Amino acid sequence: MNLLNRSLLVKLIMAFWVVSISGIFIIAMLAGRVSQQEFRRFVNDSEYKVLVDKLAVYYGEYGSFSGAGGLLDEAARSATTGQAREFIVVDKEGKQLLALAAHIPPARPVPDLIRFGFSISSNGDVVAYLVPIRAPRSMAEMAADNIQRINSSLLLSVMFATLISLLFAWLMARNIIRPLRDLNDATQAIAQGDLERQVTIPARDEIGALATSFNLMTASLKRSRDLRRQMTADIAHELRNPLSIILGNAEALSEGVLPATPETLDIIYDEARHLSRMVDDLRTLSRSEAGELSLQRSAVPPSEILTRCATAYAMHASEKGVSLVVDAAKDLPAVDVDMERIQQVLANLVDNGLKHTQAGGSIHLAATAGDGLLRISVRDNGSGIPEAELPLVFERFYRGKQASARIQDGSGLGLAISKALVELHGGQISAESQPGSGTTITIQLPLV
Repeated sequence: MNLLNRSLLVKLIMAFWVVSISGIFIIAMLAGRVSQQEFRRFVNDSEYKVLVDKLAVYYGEYGSFSGAGGLLDEAARSATTGQAREFIVVDKEGKQLLALAAHIPPARPVPDLIRFGFSISSNGDVVAYLVPIRAPRSMAEMAADNIQRINSSLLLSVMFATLISLLFAWLMARNIIRPLRDLNDATQAIAQGDLERQVTIPARDEIGALATSFNLMTASLKRSRDLRRQMTADIAHELRNPLSIILGNAEALSEGVLPATPETLDIIYDEARHLSRMVDDLRTLSRSEAGELSLQRSAVPPSEILTRCATAYAMHASEKGVSLVVDAAKDLPAVDVDMERIQQVLANLVDNGLKHTQAGGSIHLAATAGDGLLRISVRDNGSGIPEAELPLVFERFYRGKQASARIQDGSGLGLAISKALVELHGGQISAESQPGSGTTITIQLPLV
């Protein structure tokens, strides 16, 4: 029953099966009925021959049919067809000699009935005719009539089966077309830009699965549209601040409001560098998503990857009072990566950890291997990320509740770039965090 609810294929098979069985049953029933009737007619005609023989014997013994009415009564009572039978015995001129037929006037000549009768012979001469009220038929006539009746029954059966099939087809078509119409209407609405449109189809078959996929698709399209709009707004925001600082300082310098001191020039230079880094990050992310970013792969020991990253950030971490700890065995199998790109990923992760870890904290870089994968984790004991925000941390410019606290030296694209580069290597990246307890970013890469 559960399969019947879940599979459109099973529903169609069951519908065709019901139609086929119904048609076969109707055809078999009507054909059997006609065959039974025809068999009874055949038996009835055979019994006429027995009565003719008895009448011939009676005439041979007595020379007439006087007193032979009892034979007719006996034949009427012994009929195997279950139907009332009536007979007339007429001479060669058509004059009635005996009668067992209430609606035939007695002693009235009926010459037209002679041609339907069975001849009664005595000593080789025809002396009379036994005429049943239902005219007897020849074998050819019986066969033709039987075929005609069977054909009529088959035609009637086909008509019944067609009606049943049309009924089931209408029911099935209504149940199938109704959700498809809803899907078509929703598709046209989405084509016109209404991404809020959803369809409600309670069926659990393939059409129900299609409706679920359709709703997921519209939700994904809506989310992509919202992200695109948010990304455009975020890029405008990120560009506006450094451009405002650069333009403001340049205007002040040109008007002589600010002196051209190294400090003022350093501010302009830092903001210009920030703009340049953001443009580079956007270009890297765009090329990665378009599949245009090439990798220079080589087999690299995991311990070397972590050590190089820790060395690059050792001074920065020391200035903040944060310790960097590397935990990677020397005998771990090598991993096939682009060293520069993987260092870019780890740099983004360590840089984020340093921004959110207070003095006295630590950042652990660890590597383990198993099941054909290398797992690199970057764990800090900083402020952490709320659970509701974890699925969004790899989105462009996403900063959660700290969005208003702009970090001057960051582009807001670090984790999005890290995710794109890891997936370009055929790996995966995920985040785990507890607010107040720190965050762990895990990278999985295929081993050589």
